[in-house]
Parts: sequence; C-alpha cells; structure tokens
Amino acid sequence: MLRASSGSSTLRSQRRQPTSGELVAAKHSADPSTHQSTGGHLEVKEPTEVEGVLVVGGGYAGLHAARAVHRCGVPVTVVDRTGRHDFVTRLAAVAGGTAPVEDASGPVESFVDQVVVGTVVEIADGSVTMSDGRTITADAVVVTAGSVPSRPPVEGIELAHAIRSAEDAIALRGSINRASSMVIIGGGATGVQLSGATAVAHPSLTIHLVEAMPRLLAGMPEAFSSGASRILEGRNVQIHLSSDIERITEQGAIVGNSLLEGLVVWAGGFSASAQRYGMPTAEDGRILIDEALRVLRSQRTFAAGDIAAHRDHDGDPLPMSAQIAVRAGSAAGRNAARAVRGEPVQAVDLRQIGWVLDLGARRGLAQVGPVNLTAPGADLIPPLLHDAIDLKDLLEIGGVHALRYASTSVRSLVTWPLAVWPLRTSPTVRAVTT
Repeated sequence: MLRASSGSSTLRSQRRQPTSGELVAAKHSADPSTHQSTGGHLEVKEPTEVEGVLVVGGGYAGLHAARAVHRCGVPVTVVDRTGRHDFVTRLAAVAGGTAPVEDASGPVESFVDQVVVGTVVEIADGSVTMSDGRTITADAVVVTAGSVPSRPPVEGIELAHAIRSAEDAIALRGSINRASSMVIIGGGATGVQLSGATAVAHPSLTIHLVEAMPRLLAGMPEAFSSGASRILEGRNVQIHLSSDIERITEQGAIVGNSLLEGLVVWAGGFSASAQRYGMPTAEDGRILIDEALRVLRSQRTFAAGDIAAHRDHDGDPLPMSAQIAVRAGSAAGRNAARAVRGEPVQAVDLRQIGWVLDLGARRGLAQVGPVNLTAPGADLIPPLLHDAIDLKDLLEIGGVHALRYASTSVRSLVTWPLAVWPLRTSPTVRAVTT
C-alpha cells in the first residue's frame, strides 16, 4: 500500500472498511471544502495544495503512476471523480453475469493513502481546477482520466446502455437480468467479451452482436476473429457482420431494414475528451505528449493512458488498452518524480505486445508474442493468463494487501484455505454530483 509522507499541505485521512456488503450510492457533500460519504468512509478535508505529484484519475494508468511515484520516494495524491478504482478488464464479466458485482471496483484509498474525491474541469501546468472552483496545486501533475464511450451520430444513441465504468456494468447487469433479448453494437474486445459472458450466464437469452466490419476483433490478428466466432456461435450468439446501425429505438436497433429487438448496448469503443481540460490535443481528442510523456508546452504536467496520444517507436498510434495504460502510467509516474527532484526526464518506449481476452466459461483468446492461443484446446489458456495478469496488476499497485480485491475467478483457483486470504469487502459505488 502506498504511504505518502505527511506535511501541512498533504491530505491525510483515516479510514476503516465498510461494514455492509450492500452497494451504497452516496452523494457528494454540498460543502465544497469536505467530502462526506456513506458505507464506512469518514469525512476527509480536501487540500488546496499537495506535496509532490498529483495524479488525476484512479484507473489503471493512474494507480500505476501513483505506485511509481511512491517507489521513487516522492509524495503522491490521487484525485478521482468517484474515489473508486474500476477493474475495467472485469466489467464485461460483471455485466454479463459470470462475475459478481464485488469484482467491479475497489476504493482508491485501499491503494493510495492520499485521495481527493471530486471532478477536475481544467488543468494547467502543475495545477488542476475542480468543479466547485477550487484549485489544487502540486509540484507535478500526471493526467490519466478523461476517456468516455464514443457516441456516433446515430439516431437514438442515448437509448443504448454503455459499459465503461463499474456503475455502468452493475446497472447493465440488472437490465440484462430483466431482458429476454439483447443487441450488442460493436464487435471489438468489449462487445465480444460481453457477448461471451452473457451467453454463459443467460443461455436462454437471445443475443445479437452487430459489427460494421467484415470480421470480429478487426484490430487484432485474424485468428482472433475466427476463434471468437467459433466460441460465440457455439453459445448461440447471432453475429451480424458488415452491418450498420440505422437507428436505435426503445424496442431495439434497426440494422438495414430489419429491427433486432432487445436491450441495446453500445460497445463501439471509447474516445478521449481532453479538450475539456484546456490541453493541447490531437484530432482524436487525446492529449499531445512528447517522448517523455510530458504534455506539450508544459514542464510539470504529464499524461498517460487512454487520454494520451501514445505512439510506438515508429510513430504509429497505440490502441486504448489496459496494457498500454499500465506501462505508460508507470513511466509517467517515474518521469513526474524525476521532475519533482530536478532530474532529467527519460524517453519512453511503448508498444502493444499482445492481447488477452476472457470470453467466460474458461474459454478465451490470446496472443503472446508471435503465438496465437485461439484454437480449440489452446483457448483454455487465455483465461488463466487473464487471471495471472489481474493478480500481477494488484500486487504492483497495492502489494499483498491488494489481494483482498482479487477476482472471484482467481479465488476459485486458490488451493489453500480462504481463511488465510486477506479480508475483502464489498464495494461502495458512489454517485458523485458535480
């Protein structure tokens, strides 16, 4: 667990574990100087200045950035809209029903001691402005939050469910439980994994998976497309390729001249919205950064994860993925710590080194180096890799104490008595007003 040094300007908070296993929605305090929530969290005073590095966002990039800063011996504070770390790679399983809601998220304060809960609306070099008008300054800032589900100009798109956050996944899970049919728009990683999990947990549900491209998982090796089609069709998922959505209605989605009835879910990818922070951005809305992940025209502000325009050594754009977010977050955190200490920052070499998808029921798809694990039999390995990566991520961001948030899938593989496993609590999902 990260332990930032104390100081007059650094947030310090006491905390205890929630006493209830129920999901609790807590409203942000009306008092702009404090945050009060239910579920066992105590009131915390929020600072206007923090020592060391301020990380914006408590996702994969944010927590890995915070961990890297801490390892460099520099104090670190994380500001996050909800105060929850969403385990994004588990959300399809949670929404689909093959994983419990407890797998969806954990409190950021379980991984980082210094936490500010609130919404950042503007970022300057070395400072951020919150939605209530307060400004928080730091010696350096790492921006990792700001991506949202893409919303194309499709009539009725507002009727479609999204799946980006733990709150989205839990709400969608409830809707799926009440549905008799379902239309998932987008045959990328999210859509394929959601289709697979839902088909396992709800075998009687009619599931349509709609993709505009000629194959599923178009951004991955072709072996992934055939492997995904084989697994999903074996679970009676109806796949519609080269199909455009005309419009979305309360009854379903219009594809061509046909109505596909059912609960509509938009899984067509994500987009960045860094313009709202007042930062230099590329055409796709991602923050422009240099080779050290420093925001252009800045000295003390860095960016990492989906919000940043990461490129590989050939200058080609890198995908929005948890893998890139983890590695970029760590690198940005180290460079931010170097900047605080007055040391030269270092260039960062990023590249996508593979893919791992869990489709539920111990089947999945993976690419490890040049090897594709997509064929029958080989598709048993990717879920194990998925669990191993999940476990490694927890250990990296929070040490052994973070194992209390190990996924149910990982826990099912444990052979020693659960009594020796660190205690785990159910999440408190907060709806924060801004």
